[in-house]
Amino acid sequence: MGGSELKRLVALLRQAGTDLEDVEVKAGSGGLPKSVRDTLSAFSNGRGGTLILGLEEEHAFRPAPGFNASRIRDALAAACNDDLHPPVRAEIEIVEFEDTLVVVAEVGELDPRFKPCYVAARGEYNGSFTRGGDGDRRLTDFEIHLLHTNRGQPDDDRRPVSDATMADLDPLESQLLVARVRQRQPRAFAGLSEEQILRRLNVIADDTEGVTRPTLGGLLSLGAYPQQFFPQLNVTFVAYPGVSAQDIPTNGPRFLDNRSFDGPIPAIVDETVSAILRNTSVRSFVDGRGRADVYDYPAEVVREAVANALLHRDYSPYSRGTPVQITLYVDRLVVANPGGLFGAITEDDLGGEGVTSTRNPVLAKLLQDVRLPETGRMVCENRASGIPTMLRELRRAGSPLPEFHSRITRFKVIMPRHALLDDETMAWLTGLGQVGLSSTQHLALAEMRAGRTVTNGTMRNLGLEAHRATSELSDLVNRGIVVRVGERRHARYLLAPETATPPPALLAEPATGSSAEDLVSRALADGSELSRRDLEERTGLSYMKVLRALKTLEATGQITPTAPARSPMRRYRRTSSAG
Repeated sequence: MGGSELKRLVALLRQAGTDLEDVEVKAGSGGLPKSVRDTLSAFSNGRGGTLILGLEEEHAFRPAPGFNASRIRDALAAACNDDLHPPVRAEIEIVEFEDTLVVVAEVGELDPRFKPCYVAARGEYNGSFTRGGDGDRRLTDFEIHLLHTNRGQPDDDRRPVSDATMADLDPLESQLLVARVRQRQPRAFAGLSEEQILRRLNVIADDTEGVTRPTLGGLLSLGAYPQQFFPQLNVTFVAYPGVSAQDIPTNGPRFLDNRSFDGPIPAIVDETVSAILRNTSVRSFVDGRGRADVYDYPAEVVREAVANALLHRDYSPYSRGTPVQITLYVDRLVVANPGGLFGAITEDDLGGEGVTSTRNPVLAKLLQDVRLPETGRMVCENRASGIPTMLRELRRAGSPLPEFHSRITRFKVIMPRHALLDDETMAWLTGLGQVGLSSTQHLALAEMRAGRTVTNGTMRNLGLEAHRATSELSDLVNRGIVVRVGERRHARYLLAPETATPPPALLAEPATGSSAEDLVSRALADGSELSRRDLEERTGLSYMKVLRALKTLEATGQITPTAPARSPMRRYRRTSSAG
């Protein structure tokens, strides 16, 4: 990281008033802080991050007196190699900053096959960390379990379900499946009975006592009512009238729709998609073929998102009490499922043709040959095409690309509702005064302005080749309007502080009172004490927008923090004088 790049990054930290999720700052005047090892573990177990040593957060990120850059660099290199297991391979350099020297380390994400990375002296279960907001949080036993299963191939969908019998499978759907595979693969299934074919497809298997029972994958694909055995292996759907669960109009309903969908996966997909589309409106757009009317979220996009969530979720015993959760707000659709990305797939890989890795191979195989009740199409017609299909349909409809958020225990897709390049955004882009920007750079800047993460993968999903994606993002950094955060392979890009400030014509908040400060203040109006992460969930705002709103509200005396800035117990509450 060069000096100018570090300068813009520190300006961003000063604006936020705190560390970022993937940027940690420590003074290091008295030597290498012990907590650095926790941060190295956390960055390695997440998406990587940047560690800056030699600045004091409590003094507006000014250079720390008495900091010895060369000594700290050597101590940090030794800690990476000797104190972490597996060793952390970080890019460590000394960088000049404000007439002094600081140490900057770019820490990459560890290969999933070797996670978790932990502090060797504490052991795996006490020394493994992840990032929680702007601090480090110890991994739970469940999270470590999921990381272990990610090293191999889980077999939860292959195991027979205790107490289930052949009578719990839908006989018609079983017959249709058998007929389809006999036609498609006659060499593999010719001359076999229906039971033999179902066994070969792992729809049924013998339990430890030799009793033939449906497997979990078979029950979820062909079962009459799988929820008899697993009540929470379903989908819940809630449609809210505002931008958060707490944003309720005066005398208005708490929610517009609230239901759950049971049955086998094919029925759940059809019923869920229908419910979502019933709660959205139709808009028009113009493409190469003329004017077209589509739902706010194209039906094909919604279907792929729901099917992917049910196919790729974690079905281990730890997660069987958690459904796939779908939430519709006025400005976005959120699809969340238990279990993060599986295997070596990262968020940046999503959208690439042929990119796939599933923790549920039996289920994935079956859903290619099991039909949707309404259309007769297969649930997963072409494996590995789901997310590319979503991206293609969204680009065609002129909609923003979805956000993908993968954590160890949870994967979430967020689809914004509004057009990306609206009149206000176009005016903001013009106000930047930047000549020669490409259309994809405009889209990337609009994504950043909306508070969404932009990476090399984002640019590829906009239709660019990898080398062109890197070139266009580097150009934005070189122009000084964007800041790169994180190790190169896992870098993300944010608007530079001066770029994030809108032109004077755009500074006024909408008359609706929907500024970030208003939303945060409203979320605290019931007297709750909420963490920053709680406020993100309640308001639907991005990490950075919540941080800025909290800083403004605290400075104006409208809210009070309940603990010091670095405490994991820090919450916020409204002051008695706040309106």
